[in-house]
Amino acid sequence: MPRPAVRLLTVGACISLLALIAPGASAASDPGTDAAAPLVWHDCGDGFECSTLEVPVDYSAPDGEQVAIAVTRKPATDPGARRRSLVFNYGGPGDPGTETLRLAAETIPEAIRREFDLVTFDPRGTGGSRPIDCVDDATFERLWNEDGTPNGEADLARFYDGSATSVDLVATCVANQGDWLAHVGTRNVARDLDRLRAALGERRLTFVGYSYGTVLGAVYAQDFPEHVRALVLDSAVNLTESASDRQLGNAAGFEGALDAFLADCAADSGCAFQSDGDPRAALTHLRDRFEAGLTVRAPGGRTVGASKFYTGLLAALYSRSAWPVLGQALHDAARKNDGKYLQLLNDAYTGRRDDGTFNNFQEAIGFIVCADVPEPRVSFAEYQATYARLTAQFPFFGAILAGSPIGCDPRIPTAASTETLGNVRATKAPPVLVLGTTHDPATPYVGAVDLRDRLGGARVLTIDDTQHGGYGQGNQCVDDYVDDYLLRRRLPQRGARCDR
Repeated sequence: MPRPAVRLLTVGACISLLALIAPGASAASDPGTDAAAPLVWHDCGDGFECSTLEVPVDYSAPDGEQVAIAVTRKPATDPGARRRSLVFNYGGPGDPGTETLRLAAETIPEAIRREFDLVTFDPRGTGGSRPIDCVDDATFERLWNEDGTPNGEADLARFYDGSATSVDLVATCVANQGDWLAHVGTRNVARDLDRLRAALGERRLTFVGYSYGTVLGAVYAQDFPEHVRALVLDSAVNLTESASDRQLGNAAGFEGALDAFLADCAADSGCAFQSDGDPRAALTHLRDRFEAGLTVRAPGGRTVGASKFYTGLLAALYSRSAWPVLGQALHDAARKNDGKYLQLLNDAYTGRRDDGTFNNFQEAIGFIVCADVPEPRVSFAEYQATYARLTAQFPFFGAILAGSPIGCDPRIPTAASTETLGNVRATKAPPVLVLGTTHDPATPYVGAVDLRDRLGGARVLTIDDTQHGGYGQGNQCVDDYVDDYLLRRRLPQRGARCDR
């Protein structure tokens, strides 16, 4: 699922901080995609099948260098009832779908799994699709352990110029990846998606996109409206807000979700971190201890410090279902010097596998954002002012979300204008279903309304909850509406709402 990129790349303040309103030309549709060769599938374990799709690195030179896109599917459970393929994108940008589908397939309602092949892919630059992988796993873990919050004016300068970490990750990535970094944007991923549709033998695309996946779905509707069957865009990124507005919205959203968790914990005797009815005071004290240099032990000889404390908080606040784990994680860190559960939250957030390797999710995020919108870095004065304002307003998340300056490092290769995001609007595609959660910490509800207005004929399903993502999250009301749309292309009635 999509996660804020809180540090390492000073190319944007967080995952959903996409500056998506830069002027640019809409990309032309890729000609000849319906002639794409069918995919050749092979068994890859646990009932999944895998394949690769060859696509151009640069669509302006379609016969030039090609890149292999990793594809995975879970065949329909009832071959006799199978209708078509349903393609998923799990957001990020940078989530490796071929890994996530294996975790998420069983959360999709049986009515859909029975009649659809569940399909996903690793977008270019991620997972198994020529990944933006810049440092080895040991180096990445060391970088992730370094404190991600500036301490004083001297630290602000170091965080601004990129010298706050022991490795200059941007320089390393540019040296290792070169011009490939200019070709990983959403316009090209949408072209790849259309090639995938054709290779699957589908005349029109059926698609579910979460968070950043809503951007991909909207671009696809703009560039390939004639190839759309049904698009579910869940937890919409706001395509109108500026990067600074989105940064503020994320800080407010996560701080609000934390407030809700703390209030729930204070009232629940079963919350492990209830702390005599005042978990906020206990959390403030624990934060201050981490900021003062506290580290706690974790399994495998690893440790948890300030960086992983903040990341654990963020990771758990995406879904109310993770609150019990967060309560236990905070209790164990504060009372037992035990970082086991904070470490587990971090591992899920960073894509760390059981064997100690990482997917490249966190390394890819910033470069994809900058391929979409090569926005100039803010001035140091603007960065200082923003940091001061957000840390004063949001005591837990201001520093971690404002610690990196908004904008792209000038060393990153710039995408061609036909590959940048531009103004995303679609009026010719069939009706689209947009899901918005009223207290989503990562993509505030206003983004769903904005996306509806950008996509002619779209309908919003409102979910009254505090979490990121609605479909396949155990809410029967949401699942029933989405299933009806996917199966019958029947939109919910105007004003439809689902409670938690």
